[in-house]
Amino acid sequence: MVDLESVRVTRRAHGPALRPSGIPGRLRSLFSAPGWSKKPEPRVRYGQIFLPGLAVLGRQHLAAAKPLLERAEAVRGRRFTHLGRTLGFPGRIDWSPAGLSHAWQVSLNSLDDLLPLGVAAALAPSVDVRRRWYDVAAALVREWIAGAGEAPGVAWELPALARRIPNLLYLHAFFAAELRADPAQRRAALESLQAQAMALAAAVGDQPADHRLIGAGRALFMAGRFFDGTEARGWLEAGAGILWNQLREQVNEDGGHRSRSPVVHGLVLADYLEVIAILLAANDDVPLWARKRVKAMADFLARLLHPDGEVPLFHGAALGVARPARELLATAAIVLHEPGLAPPGDLPGVWPLLVVGDAGRRTHAHLPRRREGVEAHALRRTGFYVLPGEPGDVLLLDGESPPANGHDGAFGYELSVGGMRIIVDAGAGGEEPVPWAEYFRSTRAHNVVSVAGAEQRANGRVPAVSDVHWVARDGLLYFSGTHDGFARLALDLRLSHRRRVFCLPGRFWLVCDELLGSGQWDVESFIHFHPEVRLVAACHGHPAFVASRSDAAAVEIVPAGVGEIRMTGGVETPAPQGWYAARHGERRPAPVISLAASVRLPFVFGYALVPRADGPTAVHFEHDAFRLHARLSTGGVEYRMTVVQGDVEIVAHRL
Repeated sequence: MVDLESVRVTRRAHGPALRPSGIPGRLRSLFSAPGWSKKPEPRVRYGQIFLPGLAVLGRQHLAAAKPLLERAEAVRGRRFTHLGRTLGFPGRIDWSPAGLSHAWQVSLNSLDDLLPLGVAAALAPSVDVRRRWYDVAAALVREWIAGAGEAPGVAWELPALARRIPNLLYLHAFFAAELRADPAQRRAALESLQAQAMALAAAVGDQPADHRLIGAGRALFMAGRFFDGTEARGWLEAGAGILWNQLREQVNEDGGHRSRSPVVHGLVLADYLEVIAILLAANDDVPLWARKRVKAMADFLARLLHPDGEVPLFHGAALGVARPARELLATAAIVLHEPGLAPPGDLPGVWPLLVVGDAGRRTHAHLPRRREGVEAHALRRTGFYVLPGEPGDVLLLDGESPPANGHDGAFGYELSVGGMRIIVDAGAGGEEPVPWAEYFRSTRAHNVVSVAGAEQRANGRVPAVSDVHWVARDGLLYFSGTHDGFARLALDLRLSHRRRVFCLPGRFWLVCDELLGSGQWDVESFIHFHPEVRLVAACHGHPAFVASRSDAAAVEIVPAGVGEIRMTGGVETPAPQGWYAARHGERRPAPVISLAASVRLPFVFGYALVPRADGPTAVHFEHDAFRLHARLSTGGVEYRMTVVQGDVEIVAHRL
């Protein structure tokens, strides 16, 4: 570590001073004397409070703060974990460690660990313990200033600046008393923070309009409210301008962030909720249209959740990156005055309390709770569809083209039954080496179809989705869409995949895949299960399987039109298959079923998903150039569905 005090240089006169002549000379001599030439400490605005909940954070919150306290202990032990990869620094911290990704280095240089250190200090059982936590936080900041505080590189790029500036502002909120008693540390931190805000203000003009630009707007907004002076007011105005302009540009009318990533959506929502909380605490106005758009973001998140309260793992989403959904929705319910968003129970976690304070906690305690259960939704603009069943059952469908940096999961889905995840996306690879990052992005890691073993995208071109239909009629929900991700494989470029999903809530989901084109092709449809799922064969004159995690969390999978059924899981070579990583660095083996066939196109195949099936289930497809007939019998009832050019009807009768 480098102690800034040890390298401070004080200029002193080394020889006899000449007596200046005249008033101007004497004034120059006066103002150039030791003490007058010292640059004043950056001015801050008094009365501006971040994290108002600090006043009521106490030992009663130890259980909720457990993950933060564990992280603080790791930092005290010089261990830093980001994206599932832990690195220890017994000596000096290397702020640009070799062999680690740019994203990992950004996370290290963001100083996100200052928040857990501050919470640990706030919950300390004694003054001495609190002082020791301050020493850890102060040493971390000194070491960053000495090691990366002036060097160009990752530390001074916009992504790291946008995350680090709010964390340094949190440092001043958590340790205000200690910094007042430690003027050297306070001055060093303030000067560095001011320089970083200046650098960020200069960098935002070159940043593409993505979620990182919104993070930069939040950082400038907060820095502008913390510092005093003309320059700080410029940061405040620039930050507010970015925030409101990008809210219009990046958030769709259905409330979804245009990245189509559930994790990015959560990160952006957290930024706006904190900004709105700061404005409300200062009795400043929030534009009405902005409040409505952020409310739409919260509604979008609430609709896209599994019954376990967390997001699906679409496009590299991983749990633990963004704030938990329950914390975001609870905070949104308070700052947006929307009781329908409030989850059951007390105010969850530590972050909401820090942001909304004790007044917000009391407000949350008296909010009427939203009705539990899932409703059907077509989030068309962002491209997600919600097909519910009984309470605790839902199928979440990705019905749009993958984003440029997303996964090959067009028309993939996740399924929960009985409140538990049964069919899942494979998740995210985090910092894992080749071939794992490639696997988690691949077509075979998603609940989709592959043709000739090919990926949905090639040479950076993502599959284009077209001809999307969403129908709700006679109690039946129906989605269909077509993508051209495999067109390049055919000489005439006319090979396409159409997926149809029928849902009769509480009875079944029927997944029907149609390969359009000509010629002979090998096709394969993948179904990935949660690692804790137990798969049992249940043949009734045709192959079928029951996937279960409990008596209530059970679904029967009944294929139709396939030539071969394969089961695997936990395979590493020659190509990985059957792995699940809900969190970075937590890869687990998981079962996979693949339905394979070598067929001449056009061809239709698929499978039924019947929750808690009562008796045998059978599925049959018929198709021609104009229509599709699907027949499903289960529980003593036969359902016949007919689709003609996007128009769908269902007829049911008892057997």
